[in-house]
Amino acid sequence: MFTLCCISFMCISFYSYANNAYEDHVIAPTQKQLDNQTSKADKPISFLPIPTFITEPAVGPGLGVVGLFFHDNKNKKPKKEGTTLPQSISIVGALATKNGTKGGALGHVTFWDEDRIRYQGIIGYASINLDFYTFSDIDLLTPLSLNIEGPAVLQNVKVRYKDSNFFFGAKQLYRHVDLSLAEPIFQDINIPDELLNLQLIPEINTSGLGALMEYDSRDNPLNPEQGVNYKAEYMVFNQAIGSDIDYTSFKFSALNYWALNKKANLGLRVEFDTVNNKDDRQLPVYIPPSISLRGVSASRYQGLNVLVTEFEGSYKITDKIKLSAFTGMGWAAEHFSTLADAKTINTVGMGFRYLIDEHYGINIGLDVAHGPEQDVVYIQAGSTW
Repeated sequence: MFTLCCISFMCISFYSYANNAYEDHVIAPTQKQLDNQTSKADKPISFLPIPTFITEPAVGPGLGVVGLFFHDNKNKKPKKEGTTLPQSISIVGALATKNGTKGGALGHVTFWDEDRIRYQGIIGYASINLDFYTFSDIDLLTPLSLNIEGPAVLQNVKVRYKDSNFFFGAKQLYRHVDLSLAEPIFQDINIPDELLNLQLIPEINTSGLGALMEYDSRDNPLNPEQGVNYKAEYMVFNQAIGSDIDYTSFKFSALNYWALNKKANLGLRVEFDTVNNKDDRQLPVYIPPSISLRGVSASRYQGLNVLVTEFEGSYKITDKIKLSAFTGMGWAAEHFSTLADAKTINTVGMGFRYLIDEHYGINIGLDVAHGPEQDVVYIQAGSTW
């Protein structure tokens, strides 16, 4: 998934990209890809530049580029049919958009002990201009345009349980954010800094540690047609580990894929995000989760509890081209008990994918989504979710 879904802080987006790049180009290629690799006797790829068009409405159109450096171990060989041991990958990326958002990051993904241990790390710096529609638990009639700037470090390590598809691990996140107005609230009124600082928390560190669990039985992470991918993570942000504010977060995601026949497939995505403030201090505006659906601008609908579900059906019209239709629903509320009463955000759309490289299984495509406020075009590469 190349979509910058974690636009609230760009470094997390690059981490997501690194993780997907690792899955898309390294883990579990199809047997056909392995056969092609063998028959062509290709040398292992060492560098892969991937340009991408940014179409996220929250930050406006833009361009990004990611370079993947593959550090191949010649002693590593496929350990069984249909799979191959992963390589280590270094990642460097940068992006810029029309509204002045820009960022860059460096990352590394590596594997030890015959892929029993996986490490992923990313460090970066970003300056993001983003509109927020909820502030201090109040829904705003006019969005508040903020600039979120600063460095971030994100890393995790996972250990495979025996020879299963279960992974257990730990995660660490550190962010330093300078928060300011990207645009004046009132063009002709100068708000005193003291008053603004009371509400915006202009400078803050958030530091957290957590545990994670994952189960992945997908047949191919790049173009999954069967299997599931379930992830759960719990994070604690506390002053004892360098955080200026105490809170916890929990996220659960479930991706489900079914092959109806050789051409038709169905997919179901369910995600739940929640944060819990541990003290009386107001959480920074960029911390509460938001509804993440194609057709909905990032940070448009925020809450301390967010539930999202999305359904997609696809049909292959040729070996390389497939068409898809999707619909989604999302809810955001301050309390879990009020999610059922929250406003339902609906989206619907259509898209297509084209397989441009059978060797690595790289596909690109286009999604057109209709949301509550706007129609959005997304340029996609790799798995949608």
